[in-house]
Amino acid sequence: MEIFHNHQEDVPNIAILGAGGGLRAMIALHGTLQELQKHGLLDTIMYLCGVSGATWCMSSLYNNGDWAEKLQALEKHMCDALTKSTWNLRKATEMLLEAAKDENYSLTEFWAYTVVYGMLHELDKGHLSEQRGASENGNNPYPIYAAVDERSFCKVTEYSPETWFEFTPHEASFLGYGASVPMEYFGSEYKNGVIKKQKEEKNMSYLQGLWGSCIGSKEENEKVIKDMFFGIFKRNRGSHSPFSVANESGWEGTLEGFPAPTLEPEASTMDSSITGEIVSSVGLAVDLARMLSKTTYDLLHWKWGTISNFLYKCSGIDTPELVNEKVISLVDAGIAINCAYPLVLRPDRKVKLILSFDYGPFDPFQTLKQAAKYCEENCIPFPKLDEKLLQDPDNPSDCYIFRGEGAPTVMHFPLFNKVNCPGERSTTQGSCATLPLAGTRRLGLHKGPSAKDCPGSMLERPFPSPANYQHCCEVPRTAHLDPCFTLQKDPSAWRGFSSC
Repeated sequence: MEIFHNHQEDVPNIAILGAGGGLRAMIALHGTLQELQKHGLLDTIMYLCGVSGATWCMSSLYNNGDWAEKLQALEKHMCDALTKSTWNLRKATEMLLEAAKDENYSLTEFWAYTVVYGMLHELDKGHLSEQRGASENGNNPYPIYAAVDERSFCKVTEYSPETWFEFTPHEASFLGYGASVPMEYFGSEYKNGVIKKQKEEKNMSYLQGLWGSCIGSKEENEKVIKDMFFGIFKRNRGSHSPFSVANESGWEGTLEGFPAPTLEPEASTMDSSITGEIVSSVGLAVDLARMLSKTTYDLLHWKWGTISNFLYKCSGIDTPELVNEKVISLVDAGIAINCAYPLVLRPDRKVKLILSFDYGPFDPFQTLKQAAKYCEENCIPFPKLDEKLLQDPDNPSDCYIFRGEGAPTVMHFPLFNKVNCPGERSTTQGSCATLPLAGTRRLGLHKGPSAKDCPGSMLERPFPSPANYQHCCEVPRTAHLDPCFTLQKDPSAWRGFSSC
C-alpha cells in the first residue's frame, strides 16, 4: 500500500486549459481531446478547464458519462447539431418568459436562450450537479468552468484572485475568498451563511450563456442583442398579432448570417401558436411584457450575470463591499485572462504540467504573459518566459515549452501557427471568427458531418506530435476527483476550502 501511495505521488497532475473563442474554441477543443485520445494520453489528464467557447464543448461532453471513450460519435452529433438543425423560437421564448419571472433576470438569460441557443442549436435543461457521475467515474478529467466577478474585475483587475470564480459539478466557488457553495444551491438566497430561500439550480443553457457571454466586443455583443431582440419581436404588419416573428428572408436581413428559427410546434407547456395565444392569454401577455421590459432595462444598464450572493452578510469574510451586496454579477472569464491559469494553479491541485491550447483571435502569447504576471503578483511559482521565443506573434510555432524550478511545466499550443496554416495565419484566423453568426459556414461545417474541412484542421490536429510530452503522461489515472473537493452534505451554510 505504501509503495502504491509513493507511486501515486510521483505521477504528475496534468491540466488542459482550453481558451475562449466562441464556436471556434468549442470545435477546436473537441479536436484537441480527440487527438489526445488517439495517442492514448487523454486518461492521463487530471483537470480539464475551460473559458467561454471551450466550456460549450465541455458542458456537452460531460452529459455523457463515458464521453472519453466515444469522442468520434460525439463529434458527429456536434456537427449534425450545427449543420442539420436549427433553433426553435417557441422554445426560446418559453425559456425567456420563465426566466424573466426571477428578480435577478439579466442579459445573460436573453443571451443564453437566443444567441447561444441560436449558435449551438441545442437547449440543455440539465444541471451541472448532474455531471458528478461523469467526473467521478475515473474515466474523464475533472471539469472546471471559469467565470469572473464583474465587480472585482472592475476594481482589482484580472491579476487578483478575488476576481476569479469557478464552477465544478460539486461546487461554485470564489477563488480569492476560499468560499464555496454546493452547486445545486448556487443561486439560492443566503444570509450570514444560512440559506433563506432555496431556488432551483440554474440549467446548463443558462450557464453556457454566462460562461460564454463576452465572445465579441461590447459593441458587437450589444448589436447582436439589439438585432436579436427586434428580429424576434418586431411587428409583422401582415399578422393579426402585434408580436410575431419576421419570415425567414426578413430574419436574414435583420441579423446577417444568423440562421432563421423554426416555428414548428414543440412539445411544451406553452400553447402551439405563440403569435395568437400570447395576446389572447392575459397571463402570457403579462409574462411577455415583463420579459420585454426587463430586457430593455438590462440593455440600457448593461446588466449581466446577476445572481444571489451566497456570501451576503457573511461574518467570515472581511470584504464589506462583497458581503453587503445581495447580488453578484458573474461574466465570461475571457474579459480577464482568456485561459484560466488561476484556477488550475491553486496549490492543493498540485498541477505539474499545463497543456495550454490557445484558440483566441489575437496575440497567441497574451494569455501566457498575463498568467506570468498573475503568478508574479500573487507569489505563485510559474516558469520564466523566454521573450525571444515570443517575438513573432504573427507567425508562431505550433508548440512552446517553458520550465522552471519549483514551477509547473507549461506547454503552449497556438491553434493558428506556421505549421497548421503556413503563411496565411491572419487569413485563416479571420475565416474562423470568434462570434460567427454564420458560424457553421465560416467553420467549414456546411460541407457535411465531418468538420475536418475547417481551416486550421481544428478537428484533425491542432497541436504537434504528442511525443514531446509522452514521457510526462505514462501512468494513467485511476480517479479524477478534485482533491480540493470534500463532499458537503449540509446545504444550509457555505464553507471555505480547508486548505486550497
